[in-house]
Amino acid sequence: MVLLSSSTTPSSLRLLFSSSFVTITSSPCSCSNINFVQITSHPIVRERTCKFSAVGGNSCTKVCAIDPYQSSSTTHLRNWENPDGSGSDSETEADGENGEENNLDFESDWEEETEASETSINMEKLSTSQIEDDLMKEVEQLLAPEERAILQQNEAPNLDKISTRKWNPLHTLSLAGQIKFMDNLLMNGYDIDVVDKDGQTALHKAVLGKKEAVISHLLRKGASPNRQDLDGATPLHYAVQVSAMQTVKLLIKSKVDVNVADNEGWTPLHVAMQSRNRDIAKVLLVNGADKTRRTKDGKTPLDLALCYGKEFKAYDLAKLLKLVPANNYF
Repeated sequence: MVLLSSSTTPSSLRLLFSSSFVTITSSPCSCSNINFVQITSHPIVRERTCKFSAVGGNSCTKVCAIDPYQSSSTTHLRNWENPDGSGSDSETEADGENGEENNLDFESDWEEETEASETSINMEKLSTSQIEDDLMKEVEQLLAPEERAILQQNEAPNLDKISTRKWNPLHTLSLAGQIKFMDNLLMNGYDIDVVDKDGQTALHKAVLGKKEAVISHLLRKGASPNRQDLDGATPLHYAVQVSAMQTVKLLIKSKVDVNVADNEGWTPLHVAMQSRNRDIAKVLLVNGADKTRRTKDGKTPLDLALCYGKEFKAYDLAKLLKLVPANNYF
């Protein structure tokens, strides 16, 4: 860009531009109070777009270019904005006022939407309550007198009537993912660590079913992560058996004993070797699992890995067990 001052620029100026001469001369224009520049260029550069800004004093000056190969009429280039921003105050003020009005309109719309949303929620609650009341009345009319008497006698869950040694309601609800109904039982004094005929708790069941949301909820409610069933297996044993990595990490975070052994002397690391899960084995090892522990018949986790024979997985697990430092336990 070439900057020309109208007060100092000579009437004719020749510039070397892209190996050709460009002649710039002052030219009168019918527009008042605006200076113009006439451009005559060599054919080589006449198709180039040349932008010039001429500034006179403190006022902004427009520039017009005339192509000698076209009509002699003056063609105005774009209007240049004033560098000091004058002339745009009114527009800015107008925009500000409009913006403020728009903001106020937006806030008003938001308030209306919020009120409408709250009204909708309240109406939905009333509708749900009405549906429940109607359903209860309808069912009571459908029940026989003796059936209606059972319902009236049990305002709260009757745990003795809905439980057996095999089928425990808390265990069933945990496997079904019915957290709300589990909480209802717990609020009525139900033991969160109650066991079935196999000595398993609801946490054992949830781990076997890979119900991560239920597992997390039970742990927050105070379920014991170290409780052993009749075979001596903890929830961590079962989490490793079903390859539930996130559950393994969650139980470790809950400060379980990673070296607890069942009735046969198997630790979770032994189970990891049997399930051939390298990733879980690595998590156990870096969190203190003892790779030297032996089962009641004298087998270490490495022995179990090698018992699978000469195959890639056996070598991979053996390498993992060999490379983890023996003093990494705590």
